[in-house]
Formats: sequence, structure tokens, C-alpha cells
Amino acid sequence: MLKLLFAVGFTAWTAFGSAVAQIAPARFDRQVVVSVFPRGAADIEFMDFISSDRWTCGPGGPNSEADYRISNDQVPELQRRGIPFRVAIPDVQALLDREQAAMKHAARDAGVFGSFPTYAQTGAFIDSLVANHPTLATRLNLGNSLEGRQIFGVRVTGTAPGVGDSGRKPAIVLQSLQHAREWAGLTSNLYTVNWLLENYQSDTTVRRLLDEYEIYVVPIVNPDGYEITWTWYRYWRKNARVQTPPGYVVGVDLNRNWSVGYGLNSGSSASYNSETYRGPSAFSEPETRVMRDFILSLPKLAAFVDIHTYAGKVLRPWAYQWQTPPGYFGLMRVGQAMVDSVQSGTGIRYFVGGPEILYLASGVAPDWAYGTTGAVSFTIEMQSEYGFSPGPETIVQSGEECRLAILAMLRSLCRADFNLDNVVDDADFVLFLNAYSALLSNGGDLSGDGKTDDADFSLFAPAYDSLTCP
Repeated sequence: MLKLLFAVGFTAWTAFGSAVAQIAPARFDRQVVVSVFPRGAADIEFMDFISSDRWTCGPGGPNSEADYRISNDQVPELQRRGIPFRVAIPDVQALLDREQAAMKHAARDAGVFGSFPTYAQTGAFIDSLVANHPTLATRLNLGNSLEGRQIFGVRVTGTAPGVGDSGRKPAIVLQSLQHAREWAGLTSNLYTVNWLLENYQSDTTVRRLLDEYEIYVVPIVNPDGYEITWTWYRYWRKNARVQTPPGYVVGVDLNRNWSVGYGLNSGSSASYNSETYRGPSAFSEPETRVMRDFILSLPKLAAFVDIHTYAGKVLRPWAYQWQTPPGYFGLMRVGQAMVDSVQSGTGIRYFVGGPEILYLASGVAPDWAYGTTGAVSFTIEMQSEYGFSPGPETIVQSGEECRLAILAMLRSLCRADFNLDNVVDDADFVLFLNAYSALLSNGGDLSGDGKTDDADFSLFAPAYDSLTCP
């Protein structure tokens, strides 16, 4: 029945185009979200059969739980089969109604931290950051989505010049809203960049970090899907790709469309009916191509973070396989610093790890960033007790958690530790020397100009002498 509603609704979407507001928003009456603790493959297969929407994608986590949205009428069948579960959200429509009522109640001038912003309001907020901080912030237009919406961002960096001739600095990319329904990821990203700009003058740590790095924030990677969540289907996850046949919008999961690990059925799906449909090929979607091309245009990517909701975790590569990556210990050191900072600052406990604490996911952005550029890369899963409808009253709290994690990551980066074993030693010297001999290679680039030269030697030498980071 749900797939039939998709067909009817999105046929109308395709036909009406900009008149999509005429389509009645989808409702979720008699829908619940259950946290299931599968006993084995049979339980997982059954849940995937009865549910069209696995909210946490699982199974995974400390207790191997996974959240599924199902009909209330299906709950007795779980009990009959003896599948361990708990009801996490007893009424999905009531949850959505609560969120929508809270947003209507919010003051009209509350801004993006008082109520979730639309696509247009997000763009206006980015413009306001640039207007309020003209020496620190620059708007970027990166490209267009499938339906022609602009994918935009903001570059933030301090007034201190970069080391070397080019003036460039190592780049940090913070992106959000690959998954359209994860609104709290968007506001958490905006909160973080706003906080950095507001505190540049007064906080010496923030000033040092912004003077050292160029930070690029891309708040809405999936603008078409985001528009769907506002106009027709609040819990839409994918982009707006039309599949022919059947000739209506089915969408591609953008965070299964990146090339590293792409195509594995253990972490994505070849079926367009699946929430994790990976698309016909890696980078088949304009949204992932825009982000790929932008990231590859940066001379030196130092770190990459993809912000999601709602598992309460910091996830390191690899997501697509159980095998740990080269540099595992360095990634875990930085990730642990991130979760420790959140807990010390808010009392909220996040977990750090890989697929062993969540699930296998193939073709995800951080795996591509790490595998292609070597940059320290993470997924942050913001936590929420309200699933994908956290309500506007949680925006500031989630923003605080995100900015504490990002700030800890920036403080913990050890870029002279090229092999990420947590010490700058002879192994790093060999790697640096090889890059320095090649000159144009960015393998030993610490200044951010895309090559390894004398400016980088001046940064690497003191780190190597002291066996610590610069």
C-alpha cells in the first residue's frame, strides 16, 4: 500500500512540478517505530519484509538494535514470532504533529536556531553570515541539484595569511543533509559555523584554528529531497531521481552513491524501492558529483565530516567493511576526543567506532574522502529521542553537541602524523621526504597549497624534532 501511495503522490509531484504544494502532505496514522534486537538473519529478513523504512538502517549498536517504522497492526506479529523489541515511538503521526505545531508556535523572528529553516531561509542565513563577517566568510555556489537548485556553502577562515606563497590553508569540509529528513544535521552544522564566527575575536583557540584552516560548510547537499520533506513527505530520505519505469520519483540514497565501497549489497541496495538504493553507478547523481568535484578542487583536504541523525555516534572509516583502515589508531584518537568533548560539555554520551557500533554502509562520503584524499574523515550521527522529528526546541542542544565535537576534532588534528599512528616519527619522515622530493605532490603538504615544499619543511621539522604535532 505504501509503495502505491508513493506512485500516486510522486506521479503528481512530477506532473505538477512547482505546483507541488497542491499535493496533500503524507500522513503516518497508526504508524509506530520499534527498536528491534534481532536474534539472527531471519529476524532481520522479516523486519525488512514488513517495513519499508528502517530508521537507523541497522542492525548495529552496542545491543545490535535497529529502528523500524511499521504499522501498529504489525506489532502483534512481532510478539507472536518472539522477536525482541520495544516501542520507541508509539505514534509517528503524533510525533510529526508535535513537531509541526512547535514550528508554527515558534516566533516568526526566531531565526534558524528557533525553528528549522527552509531551503530559502538557509540561503538567507548564509548570506547574513557573510554580511556580518565580511573579512571571515565568503559564500560559495558549488553547482546544481537534479532539479536545478543551487548547492551552496560558505568558506570561513581567519584574517592571518596562509604559510607559503599561495596564501591557501589546509581545508576542512563540513557537510550535512545528504539525507533529506535529517533536519537536525542541517541546523547543527549552521550552529557550528555561526559559533566559530561569533567567537573568532574573543576566543584565542577559535582564532588560532580559523587562522590555520579554511573551513567549508555545505549545509544542504540534497536540496531537492529537502524540498520534498517540506511539501509532501516529511520522512523522505533520498534525492528526487525519477526512475523510468515506473516513471515517478523514487530517489537515490546519496550517501550510498560515492565510489569507495560502492555496490556492496551488505551496505546498500540495488532496488529503487529501498531507502538505501545506491543508484545505477557511483556518482550517478549530480549532488554527489558536485561535492566530489568541489572537494577534489581543494589543494589539501585535512578533514571531512558528514553530519547525520540520529544515532548519537562518531563513526570512522571504513563503513563498507569490517576491516579497519590504515591509520585506525589516529582516527580513533581523534574520534575519542570528539565524544569526550561532547560528554564533558553536555553530559550526553556519544560512542565512537565503525560498523561494529552501527552497521555496514557501502558507498558513503567519509569512506570516499578518506580513501581518496587521506583526510581525517568522520560521520557524526547527532542523537535524538524523537527520531527524525526532534522539534525546534532541540536545535540549540544539538548544535552545542556538534560544535563541541567539531572543535575537539580541529584541536586534535595531527597533520604531521602522516600515517596516523599518533606519533611523528621516522615513518612520517620517510613519507614526508618522498613527497618533498616530488615537490608537486601534496602528500606532505602542511601549508595547504597543494604541494610539498620548503614552507612545509618549516612546519614538519619542529614536529619531527619533538615527536609531536606542530
